[in-house]
Amino acid sequence: MFERITAKEDFARVYPIMAASFPETELRDEAGQRALLEREGYRLYGIKEADDGYFAVIAAWELAEDFVYLEHFAVAEGKRNGGIGGRLLEEFLAWYGKKAVLEVEVPEDVLTKRRVGFYERHGFYYNEYPYLQPPMRPGQGMLPLRLMTRPAPIQEEEYQRYRRLIYRQVYRYFGE
Repeated sequence: MFERITAKEDFARVYPIMAASFPETELRDEAGQRALLEREGYRLYGIKEADDGYFAVIAAWELAEDFVYLEHFAVAEGKRNGGIGGRLLEEFLAWYGKKAVLEVEVPEDVLTKRRVGFYERHGFYYNEYPYLQPPMRPGQGMLPLRLMTRPAPIQEEEYQRYRRLIYRQVYRYFGE
C-alpha cells in the first residue's frame, strides 16, 4: 500500500499533492523537496488506488532507532473528509512500529484546531513546548509551531532531544 518514492518521475506525481496541501512556509520548493530523495534517513511514500495514480503522500524521516518524524502527510483534496486520512495514518504508524513525532501549527483558528484535533483522535499528544521550525525556503523566517507525539506526551528532556535531531538532520540548522 505504501509505495516508496525514489524515482524522479514518481516524485513529480506526488509533489502536487504536497504543494496543494501545505503553505509555502511549511514546504520546500519542488527542487528542494526532490533533492531530499538523496538524503539519508528521508523516506517518501505515495499511496495509490489501483491504476488511478497517487492520492496521498507521507514524508518521514528515520532520525533515531526509537521514533519516526513525519514531515508531511497529505491526502489529495478530492479524497479528504471520508476517513481515509485517518485510516492511512493508523496503518502507516502500525506498519512503522515506532513512536511518532510531527509538527503542527499553534491552534489559533478553526482550521488549525481541526488539524490538531485530527492528530489527537489518532493518538497524538499536543506538547506546549515552544518550537520554531527553521525556514523551508530562502528568505523565510522561523515559524512558530508545536510538536505532537505519539503514543504519549513528552517531558522537556525528550522534547529537546527530538528538536535537536530534527533541526540538525532535517533542516541542517545548528542554531539553538
